[in-house]
Amino acid sequence: MPNRLILIFFLTGFFAVSMLSQEKTDADSVAFSEGNHLLKSTHKNYILPSVEVLGLNTGVYLFDRFVLKAQYAQVDCQSIKFNLRNGFVWDNDHFSTNLFWHPYHGSLYFNAARSNGLNFWQSIPYAIGGSLTWEYFGENKQPSINDLIATPIGGIAVGEMGYRVANIFIDQSATGLERIGRELIAGLTSPMTFVNRLISGDLWRYKPASDESMRRPPFLLNISVANRFLTDLNNNRSNFNMMLTTQIVYGEHFINDLRSPYDFFAGNIDLNIVGNQPLVSSASILGLIWGQEWHKKGSDFLTGVFQHFDYYDSKPLKNGAKQLFEFAETASFGGGLLYAKKQKNSDNYCLAGGAFANLVILGASESDWYNVKDRNYNLGTGYSIKINGTYFFSKQWYSGISMKYYHFFTGNRQAVKTEESVDMTSLNLKGNEGNARLAMISTDINFIATKHFKISANQQFYLRNTHYKYFPDVKTISTENKLILTYMLFDIGKENLNK
Repeated sequence: MPNRLILIFFLTGFFAVSMLSQEKTDADSVAFSEGNHLLKSTHKNYILPSVEVLGLNTGVYLFDRFVLKAQYAQVDCQSIKFNLRNGFVWDNDHFSTNLFWHPYHGSLYFNAARSNGLNFWQSIPYAIGGSLTWEYFGENKQPSINDLIATPIGGIAVGEMGYRVANIFIDQSATGLERIGRELIAGLTSPMTFVNRLISGDLWRYKPASDESMRRPPFLLNISVANRFLTDLNNNRSNFNMMLTTQIVYGEHFINDLRSPYDFFAGNIDLNIVGNQPLVSSASILGLIWGQEWHKKGSDFLTGVFQHFDYYDSKPLKNGAKQLFEFAETASFGGGLLYAKKQKNSDNYCLAGGAFANLVILGASESDWYNVKDRNYNLGTGYSIKINGTYFFSKQWYSGISMKYYHFFTGNRQAVKTEESVDMTSLNLKGNEGNARLAMISTDINFIATKHFKISANQQFYLRNTHYKYFPDVKTISTENKLILTYMLFDIGKENLNK
């Protein structure tokens, strides 16, 4: 509960300062690329990020060893030698640790470089290097192959999004409480940006406003509170929760200057604040790596290569029951098409949507038979397909539907036919051999009540069909119904076309 109160406190501050600075940001919102002053550093520092990455790992290691007194942090020369001589394994850490917090940690490595003037591609080796050094030298356990995938690749998505959002709020010409609020929000969004601004002195340095320094990309921020009603249709169990949701859309789809990765992205995070569900219930990021747009007879199109990051977590509604859902798409890339059709004699859209097909390098889904240490899920590779559409009935009413489909395959060199036949903790496994098909179907209806507020109703279905080679197959289905009140900030009216 204290962690939830802290998050609520930070979100409240975020909300207050956002309203304080909204008028200024709205007036200056224009399309831009990475060449813009907001993201362009006058000096690239290749050494300092390396020092910061090593410092991060050292700080976490010392905390784990001397404060937490964790067994895995009792590193010595023998454990390091063992790690260097032996190969990687699939670890048995908790679902949230491996598939949410590791990508977040990777974002710190990545942004250590980004906030020192390096571009998107130049920052990637620092995320990989940070993960490698931790796996070999930060723990006495064998290096984890799933961590080496999730930390840098997931960290790229989380890191680039955080870095760009932080730079939205930074304003060297701001003073007083507004300046403090902006710097704090930027620091919460991208901690390494805050650290490097502190080191350089930019944190308190004043610069008069100029046309270049005040340019802002199109930016939409929605902050929502929702009543959440979860139902396990397999056991006819339901419960009530309440959640806070932050949704971000950055950049514009159909413009000619999408020159750099993540010039356009969309992301959201759901925090459960009342009820028995995990604090981080879900998080998603869709980032454009490369794209090409075209226009034809009142319709706009964009094809491109996108990076995807999805995370969904839940708890059983009663002791002994199955989880409602638990799956992740941590490292994923693929092709996609965005489409929008304008109303006749108007610049407003009447129809919008997108379709994506992706290769999933690392995915995860709940396992019914693999329960080892802190792990109750299978890891695997596969593919995903996503389709969404939004229809605008009028300026106030619109409705959307979306479908996400995942197919993950889990294969092992060692076959496990019964859990009693071997010591499960000694195995190096992705999980139970087989494959999982998962689908999430979502529909919503939205009413824009005022310039800044909208009311929505949303229903989601979660379906899982897992085939096991040596165990009985399992099917589950659950629903989620929400009534949502949203405060819309910045580019009001530019609705997210990629829900």
